[in-house]
Amino acid sequence: MQPLGTFDLYLNFAAAIGMPLIIIANLMPSVRNNARNTFLWREHPAFMRVSMVVIGLLALWSMVRLAGHFGLMSASTAEWAVPVIGIPFLIAAVAEIWLGLRLLRQWLAARSGTA
Repeated sequence: MQPLGTFDLYLNFAAAIGMPLIIIANLMPSVRNNARNTFLWREHPAFMRVSMVVIGLLALWSMVRLAGHFGLMSASTAEWAVPVIGIPFLIAAVAEIWLGLRLLRQWLAARSGTA
């Protein structure tokens, strides 16, 4: 595993710390009562669940890269874990794009119908 550069370290630290906070914030009732989040969780729960999985996999990937960089995990294990995390991430990302396009199509149809 190649050592991470300064930018990569900052980026991975931001993802490893920020993404779990985003998941926690989305699951808190005070944030879920936001009008946009209420609509998304009520009308498109699959999209929101897949989004949380994508964010979680991104945080996990960053944590594995950081653990491999700092020697908390052996380099061979980190090299093995990155594709193991990446394959479900790819599948979830494709599902999120598909669900997002359905959400966008529904939103545009509702918007043009009320205008």
